[in-house]
Amino acid sequence: KRAVGDRSSASRAGVTMLDLTGPTQSRAIRDLLQSLFALEATQPSRSLWLLSAWLTDAPVIDNWARQFSAIDPEWVVGPVVLSTVLRTTLSRGGSVNVITRPDSINEPFIATMRSLRTQFPLSLGLLVEPDFHDKGLVGDDYELAGSMNFTRKGIETNSEHLIFRTDAEVVAERRLDLTARWQTKLDAASRP
Repeated sequence: KRAVGDRSSASRAGVTMLDLTGPTQSRAIRDLLQSLFALEATQPSRSLWLLSAWLTDAPVIDNWARQFSAIDPEWVVGPVVLSTVLRTTLSRGGSVNVITRPDSINEPFIATMRSLRTQFPLSLGLLVEPDFHDKGLVGDDYELAGSMNFTRKGIETNSEHLIFRTDAEVVAERRLDLTARWQTKLDAASRP
C-alpha cells in the first residue's frame, strides 16, 4: 500500500501539459477532472488546494455504471458531487485546502465544508476571502489552472481556458506560492 501522496514513478517520469478550452472541449475537461478527483480519492495528495471564486457542489465523477464503486462503495449510482469526493479524500488521510469568496452562490458549498470540517478539523482548511478570484486545483504532482470556476456551468457550459501541468518544478513553485500566500490565513480561519 502506498503512503498518502506517494504516487507511482510513472506520474513523475514525464512532463504533461494539456491546454483545454470549454465548452468545445467540455467532455475532455470533465474527463480530466474525473481522473484527478478519482486519483485524489484513491491516493490523496499530502495537501490538495482547491481554489475557486465561485464554487458549488458540482458533479465531478460519473458513476452511473458503478465503475468507481471500488473507490468508495458509498458513492451514489450517478453523478458524484465534489464534496463527496473531498470527504472520501479526507477519510483516506488526505489534506484539503479550499479557498473561495463570500457570495450567495457559494454559501451552500461553504456550509457543507464547514460541516465536513467538524469531522476533519486538522485536515480540511477553509478560507472565505473577500475579492478572491484565483482558480485551480493543485495536487502534489500536478496543477490545473485557468479561468474555470468549480461550478456546473464552469465545468460544462462556459467558455473557459485550462492548462494542466505535471512539471515538477512548476508544481512545486505553485505549491510554495499558495502556502506562502494563504497558509497563515487558512490556519487562522480554521481554528475553532
